[in-house]
Amino acid sequence: MPEIAGRIFIGRTYWRDRCGSGYKRYVDMLKDWKQLDGNPSYLSTGDPTTSFPKSFWVPKSALAGGICNLDFRRKKFRPSQPDDEPTDAVSHYALKCLSELTVVGDDSYWLPDEPIRRSKIQDCCEKIASKNFDLGYGTHCRRLFHTVIMMPSDGRRNLKHPYFPLVESDVKSCHPLLLLTLMTDANERTQYQTLLAGDIYTSIGDKMGVADRDQIKVDFLRVVNTKEKSLGWLRSEYIFQFFADGFPIFTREVLSVRTDLAAYLQNLEADLMVQQLGLFCMENILFWVPQHDGWISTVEDNIRIAAYASKIIFNAIGFITKITTDYLNPIYNNKE
Repeated sequence: MPEIAGRIFIGRTYWRDRCGSGYKRYVDMLKDWKQLDGNPSYLSTGDPTTSFPKSFWVPKSALAGGICNLDFRRKKFRPSQPDDEPTDAVSHYALKCLSELTVVGDDSYWLPDEPIRRSKIQDCCEKIASKNFDLGYGTHCRRLFHTVIMMPSDGRRNLKHPYFPLVESDVKSCHPLLLLTLMTDANERTQYQTLLAGDIYTSIGDKMGVADRDQIKVDFLRVVNTKEKSLGWLRSEYIFQFFADGFPIFTREVLSVRTDLAAYLQNLEADLMVQQLGLFCMENILFWVPQHDGWISTVEDNIRIAAYASKIIFNAIGFITKITTDYLNPIYNNKE
């Protein structure tokens, strides 16, 4: 739900999941009550780069004195019914570890000022406190989803383990890293490994004259994962041009033609970071909450998990990767 020019763009799936198929009557009701305002225009082109849904926002008057409640205290938890769907040993173990998580008390509880992230963090904390994690595998890939993954990352500082500080680890540039498995030319592979040893997103930005690293990450995934392989569109994208200039064989064999890259990369990531890593954690009774290209663990268990993750990634792609680790609560990182 990106915020653009002060307005929040919310897809119909979000409304439907929260309010059911008849969500439009609730939207109309909130607008009649002056609790919601919006722009009725929208554009549906079939292209996610040009389409946009209707936009809505909560008027300041409603935030100040309306029915919209953006405050949170533990006493306001509203227990929800668990909606978890573990289907194998690994997902059952992930659910067991998730169930050990709790939410900090009022004296440590943190919420941002921005209302959309604030509301989503509050909602996720309520679910976690109620032991409802919405755990289940994806429909079109083997990624394991749950409430902690869907939670805004800065809101995870509100989570705690009963006995030990929590840390969050991530595989650096995971999807760019996994592209190594599709490179057939030795020279291009060596050149690409040199980029991965540094910061590939910064290297792309320096080469193509783009300064915003976060935007480069978004554009990278958009080009690599797109199902629309129109050469006209691809050639207009600087990410594609970067690969075409530096890795022409990979571009011709893979990037220009494969429409399944998103599923391929997500399933490979899931095999490594969920199935193989999860089985190791289960067998060794290590606290492990999968996070797509990373995980949450305790300080005590994380060293063993990170070492094994490095091992299975090297076995899969033949390259030593970097794993970053930070305390989940910023007070341990000497941050505010």
